[in-house]
Amino acid sequence: MINLRIIRFFTILAVMSISCQRDVISIPQSTVHINQPTYRVKDSVRFQFQGDADMITFYSGERGHEYRHRDRVLLEGGDLLVNIETNVLYGVQKDNLKLLMSTDFSGKYTKDDLTAATWTDISDRLEWSTGTRLISKDANVTDLLIAGRPLYFGFKYAGAKSTTGTAQQRTWRVYQFNIHNKFSESEIIPVTNRAEAGWQAITNLSSDPDLGVWNLTGYSDMITYVPESNLNDVEKWVVSKRFDPNKVAPDRGVAIKKYPDSPLKEFKYAFTEAGEYEVTFVFVNANYSDQKEVVQTVKVIVE
Repeated sequence: MINLRIIRFFTILAVMSISCQRDVISIPQSTVHINQPTYRVKDSVRFQFQGDADMITFYSGERGHEYRHRDRVLLEGGDLLVNIETNVLYGVQKDNLKLLMSTDFSGKYTKDDLTAATWTDISDRLEWSTGTRLISKDANVTDLLIAGRPLYFGFKYAGAKSTTGTAQQRTWRVYQFNIHNKFSESEIIPVTNRAEAGWQAITNLSSDPDLGVWNLTGYSDMITYVPESNLNDVEKWVVSKRFDPNKVAPDRGVAIKKYPDSPLKEFKYAFTEAGEYEVTFVFVNANYSDQKEVVQTVKVIVE
């Protein structure tokens, strides 16, 4: 019985000692190094650690995973660029598909809200199909942005009444619709594409009977307007979801060690593209009331 009490006493002391040690957080004494500075694409880069930390976070230095952009939520100074790929078929009417943008659309996809908004036609900044698939060059629309306002895009199809009694309106296919922010030749941030633009159809002027339809889901590689042999005037739009083109998600790291994992001696990572990467490791010691960290970087060249 006496021996059991002694064991319990020393066990309690040990637990209290460990608890007290965790109450005092020390700066991580951790370092990282690699055996060579240059690697080939898809080679495993072996990062070796000395010392230990409660937690280690890894930033590869690739786009979206740069430590220097961990708190960035807004990009400024770039050019907002748009390009499209279209194909027009059948019919004879010219210039009956336009691309417009608005900074004051309400986000309510009704005829009244569509007509209440101010829409700027950017069609003449792009190249359009005249009978075969055509990819346009990038069009810069930065001059149309208004600080603090969102952005919407709309394809406007306007078909005219037939002059012959036979179908004259044209079928349009939109294969690509890309928006990206360009800050430099090496920093181009995608904003959206055709598949992710959240298109919704709005009828501004319908024929009688109501023929002609935007097909947004029937094909995996396009959205398309099909006039369905309509002989009367029609105006039908597809409008994108809201964009805040200068807002971005902060770059993120990957947790490669958590408390209380065993000490991490090495970490391997393979880069899929050539380039120079500033790889960053964040070593953290923490408890319920305090946190201390050390940041270390390693330059990796991938050829």
